[in-house]
Amino acid sequence: MLRLARSFTTESCSILPKDSLPIGYLSLSGLIPYKAGLDIQQHLVKRRHAVNRGQSTDDPKDIICFLQHKPTYTSGRRIRNKTVEDEEKRLRDLGAEYFETMRGGQITFHGPGQLIAYPIIDIRDYNASLNVRCFVSRLEKTVIAACAEYGIQANTTENTGVWVGQEDKIAALGVHLQRYVSSHGLALNCDVDLTWFGHIVPCGLADKRVTSISRERGCITNVENALPKLIKSFEKTFHKPLVPLAQDSRLMIEIQEIIDKNQQQS
Repeated sequence: MLRLARSFTTESCSILPKDSLPIGYLSLSGLIPYKAGLDIQQHLVKRRHAVNRGQSTDDPKDIICFLQHKPTYTSGRRIRNKTVEDEEKRLRDLGAEYFETMRGGQITFHGPGQLIAYPIIDIRDYNASLNVRCFVSRLEKTVIAACAEYGIQANTTENTGVWVGQEDKIAALGVHLQRYVSSHGLALNCDVDLTWFGHIVPCGLADKRVTSISRERGCITNVENALPKLIKSFEKTFHKPLVPLAQDSRLMIEIQEIIDKNQQQS
């Protein structure tokens, strides 16, 4: 996905928030269509920009959206508008959707058993060193800490993402910034069916493999089990508490309306 020079290490990235306000999070149940995920992110980014302009006083300002998608192949900016029609049809014929996005990187898969995190965060609310490279590095470190909870020694390599050793990718990352507000994020393989990745060259790395928490542990570890550990890791690496949004909050109602609208159109 988004490739960054590895001379910029996680350790060289210092991140301290400018305030102690919590980050809100929502965990969506069921399998969310990818188009609904895009619309939710667009809604949250627009809301964050409104907060910046003083047109909204909603709290918390920053939101992380956790979810699972229906089977979907997505490509990033590096190959946007370069996928031939036959290839797109081939992927759709497998029973998956296909989308071109504005995130960094090349093609990857999202689907059941994969924990998606979409942080909608204004990076200016952290110290000056939190540029896009630092932000991606923090997301990688968040995944590494979550994997450590399972005794999995994950790491970074010269390629973006989180790996087990040098050959097996356990999480993909790709981000997009709009006027300093982030969208897209990370995808952590929990108990995803890894055969979906066999139909593509994930992130353009033909000589690498894809793994999951379940494969590394030798037992099923689902998204519901991994979510609390990933939340804990976000709190540790971003130095802020994460608080769940109330189900009856205005924002949650708006998000559900977006999901319902997408389901009606599908």
